[in-house]
Amino acid sequence: MPDHVGAAGPFRPTRRAVALGLAALTVAGCGGRAERPRTGAAPAGKRGAVAAADDGSSGARVLQIVAHPDDDLYFMNPDLQQSIDANDQLATVYLNGGESNGRNKIPGSGTAPKADTAAYSGARRQGLRQAYALMATGRPDARWDVKVTRLPDGTSIETDTLADHPGLQLVFLGVRQHDRAGTGRSRGLPDLWADPSMITSTLVSTGSPVRDSHPVTRASLIDALVHLLEQYRPTLVRTMDPDPDMQVHDGKHRHHHDQSGYSDHPDHTAAALFTYAALARYRSRRGSSPHLVTAYRGYYNERWPDNLPKQLIKAKADVLNAYGGHPDSCGFAAGCGDYDVGQDRSYGPGWLQRTTLRHPAAGPQARPASDGRLTAFAVLGDQAAMWQETARGSGKWTAPKLLGGDGLLPGLTASLTGDGRWQLFAERIAALGPKGQDNRREIVMAQQARGGGPFGAWTSLGNPESDPDHGRRVGGPVVARADGTTYLFVRTWAKGVAVRRHTDGGWDGWTDLGGAEVQEGLSAVTDSRGRVHLFGAGHDTVHHWAQQRPGGDFTLVPTGLPAPADPPTALARPDGTVMLAYREATSVRPLVHVLPAGGGTWRDEKVGLRARGYGTLTLHPVRDGVLLAVRNNSGSTSLATLGTRKAPRWSTVDGRFVGSLCLTGSDARPVLVRMAPDATLNSAVVAG
Repeated sequence: MPDHVGAAGPFRPTRRAVALGLAALTVAGCGGRAERPRTGAAPAGKRGAVAAADDGSSGARVLQIVAHPDDDLYFMNPDLQQSIDANDQLATVYLNGGESNGRNKIPGSGTAPKADTAAYSGARRQGLRQAYALMATGRPDARWDVKVTRLPDGTSIETDTLADHPGLQLVFLGVRQHDRAGTGRSRGLPDLWADPSMITSTLVSTGSPVRDSHPVTRASLIDALVHLLEQYRPTLVRTMDPDPDMQVHDGKHRHHHDQSGYSDHPDHTAAALFTYAALARYRSRRGSSPHLVTAYRGYYNERWPDNLPKQLIKAKADVLNAYGGHPDSCGFAAGCGDYDVGQDRSYGPGWLQRTTLRHPAAGPQARPASDGRLTAFAVLGDQAAMWQETARGSGKWTAPKLLGGDGLLPGLTASLTGDGRWQLFAERIAALGPKGQDNRREIVMAQQARGGGPFGAWTSLGNPESDPDHGRRVGGPVVARADGTTYLFVRTWAKGVAVRRHTDGGWDGWTDLGGAEVQEGLSAVTDSRGRVHLFGAGHDTVHHWAQQRPGGDFTLVPTGLPAPADPPTALARPDGTVMLAYREATSVRPLVHVLPAGGGTWRDEKVGLRARGYGTLTLHPVRDGVLLAVRNNSGSTSLATLGTRKAPRWSTVDGRFVGSLCLTGSDARPVLVRMAPDATLNSAVVAG
């Protein structure tokens, strides 16, 4: 492939950080200097209002890698729309042709269409052009430049660029979704991942400028993705879930297109595994740039309560309607979209109404160190990174220092010991191979030998599951401390919780707490009496495991709380109460409940805040109450102070972020810390 992609020019690397436009804001990246608000970027309107010369100039370079046409529209939106609105450089790579059975069903036609895999694949590409054009310009019929580009091995692929806007591209690798040899079963991406000797080929889609088919192997597909990573040099990579939940399929839980025993399409899983394999090789090469990685759940979404506000669900449906199109509406030879998805039919499967990160805790962990300076940690690429304030309260940060841990997944947890040493906990890809035994995950930790000193080597804490396939489903670590004991919690393959304890005698074994199914994303706190509480989002309520006495066993305590949309966030307060905040299922409005110091019935705080945004909530104590931070509908941050005599009201801090929010600092000087899509750390002093 030549150095450019499409006809409109390359993605130009930039060191520019995203400015949040607040007087108290600093941007911590190379040099940690503050930047002025950028100009010339897309307003809240559409990309079509931006001059081509300024296209894609936000500072973020986003590369999305998915299996099928529409995976991005169903599972990555509204994050995708926000990247487009912010004028990010953005390219989406589709691994397979999405030809399925070749039948582009027209709702209400009464006749089954003739099977034509090449045409169906081409129609879905046209649907994507319509969907992205609508998101970017407000017009589904905006013009695209459609070109053939070549991979280093000579394979021809199709690259589509929104006309006059080189910052938005669609890349079609075209691997056959179903490769049938004789009367045998079809083989696709999952087989290609599992069998290094397998050879399949690309599908020539109707209407594509690509005219010839090429062979594809496991190695060549990884090579192709490495090449695209080197070309685009993304600051943010989005892909699908590499390790989907187990799932019982019965009358209540339909099998649909899930892989047997798990809650996702097998192509989604394979696409994610190919992405992680390519990322591992890309990082080992010179010239790779700092980047964030985030993975999205797929069919998992239909198994849990809705977690998007109605406005965003409607916006996703509008985009999918454009993707679905209408017969004979565009004049394209292959067809004008994936007809069975249009006309609001995207509401049916239950994937539209939810957007779920595989690692919902992915984001910065920050708090004051023993010297009072704020210290922040996050995963950059697949390594832990540390930032420190240059001086206490300066709001200026050092450049990130990489702390190793090769293979770390997003969702690192940082904990400070009583003697001022940092301990880091994370989940790591211990092996990423084609066979089950070669595909392993483990929980790892690294710590300082003394406060302020260097970190030692990363060590393995194992996995609560002995079966490697089960072990892949384990979640990221959550840590609490009490009376010299460290409690390490993870979500298990069975969707329950396991714990390990560390005392002066070392780590004990894993113990399964049992009793309930929860979503990924646990919250653990230690109350003023030294008892540890653990919370998880169940299907119908919030589940609560608690110690009845300090150091005791954990028991499941019924809460009677309403069903949550997303994982809950807990805050232990000096008066002995525990505050819990989460979004209510379906309505997604924030709910806040308080458990009295002596236990008993949870009290509804009736905060009265309107629904805003999606994802987990963040709490932080301030002088007069508790500060609540949320992701809002535009992808920036909304804040409200709870527990004062005044009714809480939302205020907004501009600037998008990836993963979860962090609130830290003192109760008099709360600080908001976020990871931006350009892979820089952002912080701002906010009003309490």
